Amino acid sequence: MRLEELSDLEEAISLYSHAASVSTGSTSIRFRASRNWIICAQLTHHHSLFHAYSVAISILPQLAWIGLSLKQRYNELLHDANVVLEAAAVALDVGLPETAVEWLEQGRSVVWGELFQLRSSYEELSAAHPDHARRLRELSTALEHASATRERSSVLSEQTSSAPHPVTETLQQEADTHRMLAIKRDKLLQEIRRFPGFEQFLLQKQFSQLRASAHSGPVVILNAAQSRCDALIVLAEMDHVIHVPLPTFTFQRSAGLQNMLETLLGHARSGDRKGDPAPLRGVSWESLLSTLWNGIVKPVLDALAFSVRHTPDELSRIFWCPTGPFVFLPIHAAGLYGTQNSEPCHKVSDFVVSSYVPTLTILVPSPNPAAAPSGDIRLLAVRQPPSDGLPHLSGVAIELEHIREIIRHSPSAQTILLESSAGTVEEVLSLMKDTDWVHFACHGIQDAANRTESGLCLADRRRLKVSDIAALSRPRGGLAFLSACQTAMGDERLSDEAIHIAAGMLFAGYGGVVGTMWSISDTLAPEVARDVYAQLFRNGTKPDYREAARALHEAVGNVRERGNVPFHIWLPFIHVGL
Repeated sequence: MRLEELSDLEEAISLYSHAASVSTGSTSIRFRASRNWIICAQLTHHHSLFHAYSVAISILPQLAWIGLSLKQRYNELLHDANVVLEAAAVALDVGLPETAVEWLEQGRSVVWGELFQLRSSYEELSAAHPDHARRLRELSTALEHASATRERSSVLSEQTSSAPHPVTETLQQEADTHRMLAIKRDKLLQEIRRFPGFEQFLLQKQFSQLRASAHSGPVVILNAAQSRCDALIVLAEMDHVIHVPLPTFTFQRSAGLQNMLETLLGHARSGDRKGDPAPLRGVSWESLLSTLWNGIVKPVLDALAFSVRHTPDELSRIFWCPTGPFVFLPIHAAGLYGTQNSEPCHKVSDFVVSSYVPTLTILVPSPNPAAAPSGDIRLLAVRQPPSDGLPHLSGVAIELEHIREIIRHSPSAQTILLESSAGTVEEVLSLMKDTDWVHFACHGIQDAANRTESGLCLADRRRLKVSDIAALSRPRGGLAFLSACQTAMGDERLSDEAIHIAAGMLFAGYGGVVGTMWSISDTLAPEVARDVYAQLFRNGTKPDYREAARALHEAVGNVRERGNVPFHIWLPFIHVGL
């Protein structure tokens, strides 16, 4: 590089760093400046690269400002969805894995995280400053309502694009109201942060706070950056991260495995329609899962010194927090499959009970946890309504009868089953607020064009959408069992924002969610549901949603061990959350 070019880059770094750091500037311009600063610093191996990433990460949540509609917030985050993964890699390059964890937490699931953190922080503020807590709750509720109103109006506007000006004027009025509320909220937050002990209120959590998320088992963040791939293990009792480099993995390799998975699923769907298709050359479920085992899972388990346990009750929990292409890979099923590997110690399920989490914060205990229901647990069952306009699911009636039977034979379990009658979006949302657990047995759709429109198919051809779930506020705890297709399948363009139904249920307050990574078998779904509930109710005592991961582990294990069930049939069932 010539000296004049180096001089130009030095000047560019100076200008971009200044533009990115001016707090009064436009957020989008500041973020764009920080990205240009990063590019220039990378070209010259400049000492300011780490600081450039730090500034970019601090701006990222502001891009998805709460004053924007839900759809707009996600669109803003599309500008550079991978910056946080690269920032974490740079933090690891300089030996700061705790900073990498903090940045990954701050820059992923930004929209969900803000909603969840806000709802879960009220108790502490209410105890010390009740008036500010009341004002914040009122403003936040109004903001959530304004966001939902704008989402509905936006959809209506798209459907009636030829309508006269009143629709446009209404949209503008709603946008102005939304922005005004957001500005008031920002000012109130500044007031709250002047109180002693609340300086970091709703701001980035430190690692010392985040490690509390591992109270029920290790949390393993899998970071996939262009420059390197790593596992970061968080343990509640350790004040530092266990850093496990994954040298055999690259971003390209993990993306290649994602493509392999899509090929295998397409081949399996073709076989379901036409009978057994010819085997794929050089591509197999065994090769996919063994690559995940050897390159990712085994190094993590070795670092934790986990050994094989012989019954599910003896297995430790583990919480996988994947990023980038890792989000779409079945880490929970990694292993060596085949007759030569029939002995325990070759699969992740031999060592641990796996769950997934979109963020660490979702597991951090509330400072004032809600008391467990003192009376009966109310379980809401929502079945496929006849007016959803989709093919009939013959297994739904069997599935709900299994649940009725299990509850009927466990009178001491203190569980009441409520079933939706109309199956409308309004009825189901209302019942969800007043019940502790929910079970959906219906069609699920992942909307590739607009992920916030993804949802569960209910009466009158309408969906209970991700955006509806985002507006739902309920006490933390309970189980959401989503016996529907594609309920935990995210958006490839924003893989780290967890824009899917299962994550929505988690951030709405459910403690744990059973979901699916892709379409499921209408024949197997009732069997898996039956075995999960049988495990949860097996002692005749009130069931604990925190045992759902273990129950699913055993239910899916029973199917897998038959040996005659294809991988794509048993593999999609996953547990998310606690």
